[in-house]
Amino acid sequence: MMRRDEFDLLSSRITVILGGVLLVFGILVVGFWRTQIGNAVYFRQLAEDNRIRDIPLTAERGRIYDRENRVLADNVPAWSLSLIPENSLRSPEETVALLAPGLEVAESELLARVRAAAAQPAHRAVLLHEDLSLSEISYVRARKYEIPEVSLDYTPRRRYANGEVAAHALGYVGEITPEQLDGGEFDGRRPGDVVGQVGLERQYDALLQGAHGFRRVLVDTFQREMGQIGEAPPRAGRDLKTTIDLDLQRAAEAALGASRGAVVALAPRTGEVRALVSRPAFDPTAFSRGIAEDEWNALTADPGKPFQNRAVQSRFSPGSIFKIFMTAAGLVEEVVDLDEHIACHGHATLYGESFACWNTAGHGPLTIRDALIHSCNVFFYLVGDRLGIDRISEHAVRMGLGRRTGIDLPNENPGLIPSRQWKMDVQSAPWYAGETPSVSIGQGAVSVTPLQLAWSVGGVAIGGELVPPRLVAVSDDPVSGGETRARENYPLGEETTRAIRDALWGVVNAGGTGAAVRIDGVDIAGKTGTAQVVAAGNAGDNPDLQPHGWFVGFAPFDAPEIALSVFVENGGGSSAALPAARQIFQAYFDKKNEAIGAAEADLE
Repeated sequence: MMRRDEFDLLSSRITVILGGVLLVFGILVVGFWRTQIGNAVYFRQLAEDNRIRDIPLTAERGRIYDRENRVLADNVPAWSLSLIPENSLRSPEETVALLAPGLEVAESELLARVRAAAAQPAHRAVLLHEDLSLSEISYVRARKYEIPEVSLDYTPRRRYANGEVAAHALGYVGEITPEQLDGGEFDGRRPGDVVGQVGLERQYDALLQGAHGFRRVLVDTFQREMGQIGEAPPRAGRDLKTTIDLDLQRAAEAALGASRGAVVALAPRTGEVRALVSRPAFDPTAFSRGIAEDEWNALTADPGKPFQNRAVQSRFSPGSIFKIFMTAAGLVEEVVDLDEHIACHGHATLYGESFACWNTAGHGPLTIRDALIHSCNVFFYLVGDRLGIDRISEHAVRMGLGRRTGIDLPNENPGLIPSRQWKMDVQSAPWYAGETPSVSIGQGAVSVTPLQLAWSVGGVAIGGELVPPRLVAVSDDPVSGGETRARENYPLGEETTRAIRDALWGVVNAGGTGAAVRIDGVDIAGKTGTAQVVAAGNAGDNPDLQPHGWFVGFAPFDAPEIALSVFVENGGGSSAALPAARQIFQAYFDKKNEAIGAAEADLE
């Protein structure tokens, strides 16, 4: 018979065991409740994620056309290969080892991409290889079930049909950077998206981009696709029609050739840019297919700076081109008139210092028309002295220099027109009268862009009206809402306009410095300019210190329909720009005459 103390001990043990059982059962009940009821939505979503995958569908970027609807930038079919680490039952190194034998890329390069993305979440795809060939696609598809952690994705690739032609105007596209994702400019974009990096591709990215879609599929536990349950198709980006004339653009590129420099041709009455060239250039297609490291290094190390858009982003002294604006300012301010003669003896003495003319023998007595035709420095030293730096600055800025033109391209350089206030603000020093003569002939602190000169000279040629330059017509630009900066008027007056046109016609056709641009049957007006990089005589044989060469002009001189700016960097002087200017004018009028002939033939 069990003693009382033994019974109490047994009872206490049973109580403890029952308490433990009840506690465990309670924990299980609570756990089951949390799993089945409390966190049902969470676990249901996990289950869905295990069997449902969204496969992204990339939107095609809008095409870019010239003014005659010829393709400048479009898309070609391409496939990319990605790795999703969370779907893998093996290490990335093992996956790469399986893939490498069938890909035209080194295993080390594949591993480098994997390791570069090691810090990102495992569910995010790692881009391994782009623009796969047919044999590579076949290799991957044949191992679809063996390597479920990789995916083949259709990704339209940007193609620039004309290689380097118009590269700086069009720009290029590339994968969005972390800085761009955080910067706010590309709101709504995701890592891996391709966006415009420079040029029109950047300016109109929101228009060209489109919207990505997705395909929702069922997958098994090995992430193998078992069927499709939904789709949201991508929406292609909008097309863009530019004002560029591909024929004239090609002619301008060919005319500049291997020289470093820039060309801008525009219609002054509408602001339409017909050609915009910067040399050296690059092939923008290389960036859309994924530029190789050695190719990138060669471009960035190139002393010619091929990424620099010299037409819009670089500024240079205009040299004697500035005399056009000095003429306009002098006549408007009435510090000189059309009949006044000023004698050039080869130099002028101002403020106790001698300032030389390029013609050391002197030009003799000259009117302002003759001074512009023969580009007499002495005449414009004296006009500058009469105007003073602040009036020179005021008129030059009103005529479009020293400020942004408003062209629809990013990162435009405003150039510089000095004034008393500018020098005090920047250098904390007063302006000295002895600095004005250099400014009067386009040297000293004056700097402009080739775009500014084409725009400003075109404005002077049509009587003092500045129409904001555009590469995309406002009517074809939904981003601007059909609005653009208003035209500006600089009232030159009919007599002054006619006098400047006549003088610039003489530069080309009446024994002036631009005679090499003359074309029979075409009334071209223009002005040459030489901009010193260092003081005359100090350049020696150093090619980087040779003077720059300019030509600006318009035609026909009495009814301007095209304004042109040609700049040759370190070309040795204005003579370097003249052959290119002539070729571009020739191409423009040859095409125009062919069109007129064709129209007349149709009427017969």
